[in-house]
Amino acid sequence: MKAEFAAILAAGRGARMNSASPAALMRILARSLAGWAVEAVSPLCESIPVVVEGPGREIEKELGMRARYAVQETPAGTADALRRALEAHGPFSGLALVAHANIPLIGPEHYTALVGAAAGDGAAALVCTDEETSCVRDAGAWCFSGRALEKAFEVCPGAASVAELAAALRFTGARVRELPVGASICLAAADRESLASCERELRLRIAKKHFENGVTIRDPESVWIGPEVKIGRDAELYPGVSLMGATALGEGTVIGTGCALGDTFVGDRCELVYVVANGAKIGNNVKIGPFVNLRPGTVLADNCKVGDFVEVKNSVVGRGSKLPHLSYVGDADIGERVNVGCGAVFVNYDGFEKHRTVVGDDVFLGCQTNLVAPVRVGDGAYTAAGSTITRDVPACAMAIARARQENKEGYAERLRALKRGE
Repeated sequence: MKAEFAAILAAGRGARMNSASPAALMRILARSLAGWAVEAVSPLCESIPVVVEGPGREIEKELGMRARYAVQETPAGTADALRRALEAHGPFSGLALVAHANIPLIGPEHYTALVGAAAGDGAAALVCTDEETSCVRDAGAWCFSGRALEKAFEVCPGAASVAELAAALRFTGARVRELPVGASICLAAADRESLASCERELRLRIAKKHFENGVTIRDPESVWIGPEVKIGRDAELYPGVSLMGATALGEGTVIGTGCALGDTFVGDRCELVYVVANGAKIGNNVKIGPFVNLRPGTVLADNCKVGDFVEVKNSVVGRGSKLPHLSYVGDADIGERVNVGCGAVFVNYDGFEKHRTVVGDDVFLGCQTNLVAPVRVGDGAYTAAGSTITRDVPACAMAIARARQENKEGYAERLRALKRGE
């Protein structure tokens, strides 16, 4: 059973948030409150949800095609916001879900129960007991049939809130099925403190799901896992880890302290520690860290090693290649079994444009090698330590591009004497 459509009430400015942005754009685990609401109700709707926003239309810019939009030009209460949603959707004969954007702990399971209850009774509401007054109140989510909603507006045309519409139905003797939930479920993210409380609860929910899937999380209080993240069985997450966006981890992978991964794929049996990665793809059996920055477009094949203080950007690194330490690799295609010596730099920018460097298989780049793109290093070639390579290096050649060493016998002693004034 599904609702015909859903109205998400998100027009409030949220003065208590003390923000230039609408309250519904406050983020929990990198997803806006409006985004959480859309994700929660969408599986229960036959059509795309309608989000009611303020005149700035900031939420539309955030969510794009994931929702339809109605505008409440001036603050006039949630009942008026619901009217705007109904105008945007048009006449309906089925069920309408109504949700507040700032109550992110109400999930799909709660909306499923609401739809089922309203299908039988015409209207349903989540309710909770106020801990201070012991009074039962609406929890911020409802489901109405078209007929029940029309009657509510007729009985109470001046209603300021959706809760008043539900109360008006009850007053007429119409049944509004009440589904009780815990007070913690209906916690509204009304200010920064309550936003943090909601975020903590959602983090622990997500951690529990991964526990059940065979993932070890050493300290759930300090590990941040986004709602879209996928983690394979027997993976381990150490304290101080952040996994966001469409990040995915393979089986048996260990993510050590200090890692922050966004939209990054990591294969099976990898080991990462103190790694920042965004938009990267990492193969199987790869060891990375500490203090590594993998920027968008980075692809590391199986069995690679990336050591301390290495930055990789928009580059493909072949199977079994090693970037042990203190290197910058930008806009490069590196073959298999390559060793990139300490301090090597792929010089990709000429001040106007970026250029690519191509390094073949089984290449050895000596320490402090500068590869000035565009340039190619053939299979099996070597570069001498300290070389600045500006021309292509043939396969199996040794490139030496540095000044020849000259030893001046006795010069050091003469220099010291000169400094002493002798």
